[in-house]
Amino acid sequence: MSAGRISILSSDDMERVHESTLRLLNEPGICVQSERALKLLEARGAKTDRKTMRARLPEDLVKETIKLMPKTIRLSARNPKQDMIAPKNGLPFMATNGTGVYVIDLETGEKRTSMGKDLRDLLVLCDAIDSLDYVWPLVTAHDGPANAHGLNDLVIALRSTTKHFQGEAMSGGEAADMVEVGAAVAGGKDALAKRPLFSVVQCPICPLEFEKGSVEAVMEFAKAGIPVVSMSMALCGLTAPVTIAGATAIVNAENLASFAISQMTKPGAPVIYSSESSRINMMTGEIHYGAMEQVFIAAAVAQMAKRYGAPTMVGTFGVGLHGDRPGISSDPGELVFETMTNMTLTDFSSGIGGLDQAKGASLEQIIIDSDLWELIRSMRRDVAFDKEHFVEDLIASVGPGGNFLKVPHTAKNMRRELFLPSNEKAKFYESYRLNRDGKKIVEQARERAKSILRTHRPEPIGADAERRIEAVLGKHMR
Repeated sequence: MSAGRISILSSDDMERVHESTLRLLNEPGICVQSERALKLLEARGAKTDRKTMRARLPEDLVKETIKLMPKTIRLSARNPKQDMIAPKNGLPFMATNGTGVYVIDLETGEKRTSMGKDLRDLLVLCDAIDSLDYVWPLVTAHDGPANAHGLNDLVIALRSTTKHFQGEAMSGGEAADMVEVGAAVAGGKDALAKRPLFSVVQCPICPLEFEKGSVEAVMEFAKAGIPVVSMSMALCGLTAPVTIAGATAIVNAENLASFAISQMTKPGAPVIYSSESSRINMMTGEIHYGAMEQVFIAAAVAQMAKRYGAPTMVGTFGVGLHGDRPGISSDPGELVFETMTNMTLTDFSSGIGGLDQAKGASLEQIIIDSDLWELIRSMRRDVAFDKEHFVEDLIASVGPGGNFLKVPHTAKNMRRELFLPSNEKAKFYESYRLNRDGKKIVEQARERAKSILRTHRPEPIGADAERRIEAVLGKHMR
């Protein structure tokens, strides 16, 4: 199969990025705000300084890390048919956006603080949409326990969808509780390690710093076999140099440092190389999703990930991220550049349903983004160039000046070879043309979301698992 891929680094360029990364990991090194993690790295050859909480990683430690980390990964789901295995050919697996702080009310259209019921509704809707492969917690449940948002999100997700869930933990203790909840549903800790029903996104603090709670959570998850996505969020001009090369080196260093902590905790712990890096909007100081530079960074770091054999998550997609109301707020250029991040060497992507630079979410936006992603996914497919598909005998039989419309081969293969949506889907796609009424698009999406919520019922988890979950969650509700 052949498919379009964006690569910008030559072999020499990748070697220069690697060499720059090794220098950064040694000087200035990384700041690790955890005595446990510092001791772990020190025992494996890192030079540490307790006053500055600094660790300097030698090249041998980096080499060992790359050797130990697994080169394939399985993200499992309650429904095994929805399991995901990476590396993946073709377009990446797609997820929602994550951890917004407000939601657009489906009935009133007003912006308000998000609650647990909102997260449940959003995830039930995602459970019903085929073009979404896995889910993030689109919003924060503000009525949940203040010290265990990640745990609460996981519980809601396990009850609201059969798809793989990707959350986060803010401490080692919360990570341990999340493992307990996952094990209750999976059938034990060994079963969870074999088929991890959830994974986690644990972000370094760019540049080159690891917060105590997050890094100790990484260690707990490594021991339990829960995949950790080390998402670097370098921003050119703010938390990274304004140069693409400098930002690439920082992203690469943060990922390898996170991998080192996982692998030194437990050799073979599942990890995913990740970046949601871009540049800042120089007028506002906010992250600029859809910037041209986002494509360059994503392409470069994805190549570095594949150089080490790591699964990757660098793609993003969402047409509402530039506005605070449902609809299509991306300008055509931004939409093109953001879509292009999914043509890099990435296995996983995210962003569906997000609003306002990821600060909010809406059910209507999930519908709109998923429709457009399904359209892009259908159009950008792998193309076969083998003897069967050259159909030389068919071309010879039709001959010069002939046509292929009337031959049986065309009717037999057109739906496999050409993008031909159903009549219903064609109407949806037609409604998204740039000159169409944006208000009508949102109204149609709202009615479709309401219809799904009325009729879709995710498969429940068992009563015994529910009792064990309540026991773990109850510790945080007192």
